[in-house]
Amino acid sequence: MGDVFVEFFSEEALENIMALLQYKPERIIYLGHKHNMITKKMKSLRKFASITSPDTVLEFIEVPRDSLDLCIQTIDDICEEYPDARFELTGGGEMFLIAFGYVSAARKTRTLRIDPYTGTEMDFSEGTAPLSSKSDVKISVSENIVLHGGVLRAPMNNWRFTDQFREEIRTIWEVARELRHNWNKHLAVIEEVVKNYPADDDGVYRIPKAALRDAIITLEKLDEAGMMNFFRYEHSRIVFRFKSKQIREIVTKTGNILELHVYEVATRQPTEFTDAVVGAVIDWDGEAGNPGGSTYDGRPKSETINEIDVILMRSAIPTFISCKSGRADSKALHELETVTSRFGGRYAKKALVMSTPCDTSTSGSSFFKQRAKDMHIWVIDDIYSMSDAQFLRKLKRIQGV
Repeated sequence: MGDVFVEFFSEEALENIMALLQYKPERIIYLGHKHNMITKKMKSLRKFASITSPDTVLEFIEVPRDSLDLCIQTIDDICEEYPDARFELTGGGEMFLIAFGYVSAARKTRTLRIDPYTGTEMDFSEGTAPLSSKSDVKISVSENIVLHGGVLRAPMNNWRFTDQFREEIRTIWEVARELRHNWNKHLAVIEEVVKNYPADDDGVYRIPKAALRDAIITLEKLDEAGMMNFFRYEHSRIVFRFKSKQIREIVTKTGNILELHVYEVATRQPTEFTDAVVGAVIDWDGEAGNPGGSTYDGRPKSETINEIDVILMRSAIPTFISCKSGRADSKALHELETVTSRFGGRYAKKALVMSTPCDTSTSGSSFFKQRAKDMHIWVIDDIYSMSDAQFLRKLKRIQGV
């Protein structure tokens, strides 16, 4: 009759998929109550299963939360129909767990639990001593968003991470580290100036020196680092062309280099994290939206969209990262908390990464760090002063590694 698993439906989406990921069985029966086994969550779970284990049949059985007798009867009926069914005990409400305890006292049941944090599986089926093993469960960033009812859209910048581009990111990061606070200051000027003096058809900029002011220093250092095809002074103008479109995108938007640095360090060794996305654009409901109108970028007006700077996956646990190249306030913490809670649940990690120090000498900054701690948000600040190895260790520590 094929493998059958029984899951006690949980409000935490990750707790509903551990057996699905590990065993990809023929059937999974979800037992739940009306208040938590809502249509939208079931729809997201079906969509996730169609991607990760398309041959698995999902069955949902709803039982009133105040009827212990009916919970017992439902579990007993499943044991009769599927005598070899395995019960996965990661989630579920107390009424079902009480009912299962009652049934398992009279029947020999096969039970297990897979810890979403560690992937450790405990099998309680054989004798009195549970057997422990390591499960190799993992999902992608995109699959995690689907599981929580959203869709990962195409990012605003479609970066192409070749070996050469990775080296260019490292080079530009070193320029930013040297300039520190002046990097943001100069890039804000460059961003505005290139809009006012756009490049010609060959990508060549001709910009008055007076318009660039001190930002010329940053362009000179980028040229010295080999990030320009050419760079020269012509009377009262500066004439230059960026080495590539991707380099131009980094230099003409404040904050891009920090996001790319975080992603590049995290993914330099593919074994550190199982998946990663930079500039993740999340559609909250995953629907087509209102076809009658669209935003400036072509998305329907009715869609709720959030952009998260970096999302890292380690096995089935996501880390949502917000990057701030300048100052951060409580609003940034709340935005990160909202998106993480919605698309990661209580198992997800969240971090705020800052280029410069979060100075704790002032009462305001001290309050900010305490507020982040209260919200279980990791703050990694002053990464300008960190080596790549130091920063990677901090990223891994967030995931408990």
